[in-house]
Amino acid sequence: MNMRKRQRGNLMKIDRKRINNLCSMSDERLWGSIKLFASINGVDVSKKRVTPRDMAGIRRVLSSLTDGDIARIGELADTYKNGR
Repeated sequence: MNMRKRQRGNLMKIDRKRINNLCSMSDERLWGSIKLFASINGVDVSKKRVTPRDMAGIRRVLSSLTDGDIARIGELADTYKNGR
């Protein structure tokens, strides 16, 4: 299995544990994960500069996700992955 497919498979699985792990990362590591996820999905954010305030906002959104939100993200990811 090539690395891109393995990365994509790991990144597409969203659950509470992954959300909590993302929230606990340093700003640099969290932004790196966001850039990787975006890149794998064809979005270039490499030139985007984020501030600590931006990162706090991202964490705030992630930490406020409900179990229903997370389930819906998983459904959308599955739909995208299966090409529907």
